[in-house]
Amino acid sequence: MNWDELEDKCFQATFEAIKKLLTEKPDENFYAFSLYTDSSAMTVSLSANSEERLHSILNVEEDKSKETQSYYKWATSEWAYEGFYAENFSNISKSLRESSDRGNFVQFKNKLIQMLINVLKKIKLSELASQLSTSALFVSITDDDEAENIENISADLINDEPIKSYFLSRYD
Repeated sequence: MNWDELEDKCFQATFEAIKKLLTEKPDENFYAFSLYTDSSAMTVSLSANSEERLHSILNVEEDKSKETQSYYKWATSEWAYEGFYAENFSNISKSLRESSDRGNFVQFKNKLIQMLINVLKKIKLSELASQLSTSALFVSITDDDEAENIENISADLINDEPIKSYFLSRYD
């Protein structure tokens, strides 16, 4: 698999998806964006959430505990824009599923996670940077025991202070 080529395609897909979301929802304050995959490393998707959408979820939630609030704030599967513009990532996911490199799965999965981190680093340096200056960017993985560790490592590598510190203390 040509990881550099896939990274370029993923950057384009991510850039377009984030730009589309920011354009369609100009009145929302986005606090986080995440590229995520599944535990089988077969897909890539974008998830995002805004303060406004988070508050609308929390307002109807009966459990007002800090744990519940943190869960809804940071669980990408609960976000308003989970899987946003998924069709933009379909060819990337197809390449992952059909890759002959899947034979060494641990190495394959690690390369994918590193690629997603690289993409988000480039997004932070792109023309979207000023619109993302207060947003946490990180990589996640669904249904995987390593999700929180991957989120922490990626957030640390992608974000500047104080966003990094804010994100890393999200469950304290």
